[in-house]
Amino acid sequence: MNNIGAKIKTAREDAKMSQLQVAVALSVSDKTISGYESNRICPPIDKLQQISDLLKKPITFFLENDTKDYKIASRLTAVEIALRDIRQELREIKVLSQKNNLD
Repeated sequence: MNNIGAKIKTAREDAKMSQLQVAVALSVSDKTISGYESNRICPPIDKLQQISDLLKKPITFFLENDTKDYKIASRLTAVEIALRDIRQELREIKVLSQKNNLD
């Protein structure tokens, strides 16, 4: 059986985050995160995607049964997220720059 809970806990610990920090970021309680990690609660797919993004792990890390080494994939995911954030910041800077040129 796929142990999503253990994988969520591992990913959270790899990210050096507490259950409370993850809970706040996902707008759930820390008891919900505890439930996910102990397999008492199965996270909905949208929450699992948010966990994946937050903890910088590919969603397949949580869903696949084998124990492949996901370090490279995790790093690539982290880079993709960082690039997305940088692109957003650049768009915001461009808008501010254009606004300042009009003033």
